[in-house]
Amino acid sequence: MITYYIGNVRVKRKMFREKRENSAEADNPDVLADFMLNGKVCFVLGDIPFSDMRVGEYLAYARALKTRLPLSASGAKELLRRVGVKIPLWRKMAKLTRLQFRFVLLAAAYNDDTRQVWLNLDGIAYSAFTRISARKMLSALERGFGEVHVSVSDYRFIPRKANAVAVTNCGTAVGISKSVSRKYARMHFNREKRKSSLALSTLNGRKTLLCDN
Repeated sequence: MITYYIGNVRVKRKMFREKRENSAEADNPDVLADFMLNGKVCFVLGDIPFSDMRVGEYLAYARALKTRLPLSASGAKELLRRVGVKIPLWRKMAKLTRLQFRFVLLAAAYNDDTRQVWLNLDGIAYSAFTRISARKMLSALERGFGEVHVSVSDYRFIPRKANAVAVTNCGTAVGISKSVSRKYARMHFNREKRKSSLALSTLNGRKTLLCDN
């Protein structure tokens, strides 16, 4: 079963970082900050971490932090297969989409006793292609693990009649999937607006995404 989480992004990030028995978690470290703008959440995006590493090198590095056993190429491919993603081991991390990057993080967190996954997809820009890709990859996770928890920051990622949870500072409640959502927009702030806002003055031209959350 796939459960989608929508709502307060900071509470969700804390929730998804919790360590649980027999679970694998993947965070969103490429999101540097978030703030509210006209009632909508805005994400400040950084570069993809470990950008100079190849996917196979990153998986070997991440696994080395958990076990002394070296990770073979076949073992790295199996990790990717287990989380339902097809990415060449030679591809640079910097060349991955943010969706692929989060799934690589999940592959690195996978263990033989993993029975559920917690995947934070907040800060990923919506597009029809990304929605199709995400649903296909999440379906593969559901077949492999049964219990999948995924955080999203745009209602359009959530299929109709899907299990949805709304997250607030006061707790969680049954969420409602909206059929209409505003598009992500790349925002440009003029000099006066940047000077008037401490949050905006620290962006220094970084990519920002406005989402319907």
